[in-house]
Amino acid sequence: MTEDLAKTADEFHQFISDFQSVILATTDAEGNPECSYAPFIRYENNFYIFVSELAIHTRNLLSTKKACLLFIEDEDKTKNIFARRRATINVTATESDPSSSESMSILEQMEQELGNTMQLLRRLSDFHLLALKPQEASYTAGFGKAYRLTGNGLSQIEHLSRR
Repeated sequence: MTEDLAKTADEFHQFISDFQSVILATTDAEGNPECSYAPFIRYENNFYIFVSELAIHTRNLLSTKKACLLFIEDEDKTKNIFARRRATINVTATESDPSSSESMSILEQMEQELGNTMQLLRRLSDFHLLALKPQEASYTAGFGKAYRLTGNGLSQIEHLSRR
């Protein structure tokens, strides 16, 4: 990996670390799309969300086990509305056992990072802790600056260009 690509990979990881919530794209079993969002934390290269089964995206994730995450630069911070920095990450979803020590640790971390609302949500029986494991990602840093990331922890990067 060249030094420029390594720098871009670091920029990608820093970009998504600046967010506390993510836009979720899910589909139901028939392929009907749903777009929503959820607060999240990162733990050991996975994203974790704590979501209600009353939400359509939760039912979709439990059913299809797939989603796409979108992180996008705020409109008021971009220099050009057509070139907003953004990252999409294709993930597979698995439900975590709420009684496991790892789940308890993750929920405590969520409370520390996302606030006291987690105390209330943890008492509700319809909430599920879901691990979203990255499969691959794309990162757009501006015009002509599109990249694909793969591998464990999305550590491998390549520049995308017209061929």
